[in-house]
Amino acid sequence: MKIIFAVLLLVSSAALHAQTAPGQNTTGQGGQQQDQGDTPTRDGLWDGRMTGGNYIVRCNSIIALSKHEYISDGVARVVEVNLTLNSAQVVRFYFLEPYKPETGSSTLAAGTAALERAKGMFEQAAGRVSPELTTPKVVKNYPASTHAHTVEFVIKEEARLNSLFQSLERGFRSGQGRVWKE
Repeated sequence: MKIIFAVLLLVSSAALHAQTAPGQNTTGQGGQQQDQGDTPTRDGLWDGRMTGGNYIVRCNSIIALSKHEYISDGVARVVEVNLTLNSAQVVRFYFLEPYKPETGSSTLAAGTAALERAKGMFEQAAGRVSPELTTPKVVKNYPASTHAHTVEFVIKEEARLNSLFQSLERGFRSGQGRVWKE
């Protein structure tokens, strides 16, 4: 059942990724690249406004910031941004897409074919029910698939996740507040 949810999440994420244009960059003060969805503020708060909810944190309370990529269960490529605070809370922002291995292995090809069949079935079912089903959401199966004190957000596009990371990094390094919009 957990694999079915993961496949459905991946398929919906991939469909939205193909439909939405990435955010545009503009040049901000001092010639720095500044994303249109990233605005500096004077309050010292990083204010993230995502489709799945909002997250606000004081820039000076961020201890560490990381971005990494991995393959999950051989079916999903995940790009993840982690925010470490001086508390028990962990914040994760991630982008997901189906993993398509480059090798010609028959096992991997069979997995890719199964993923493509599942994607087709999901798209047919979503078309009959509601367009809202294609919005990627974090799926948690308490208590097995989540950690206590973990806040998670799915970002629809990898370019927007990169923009979010850059915004967080600017706030982390400078202590200056920012408003970032997905």
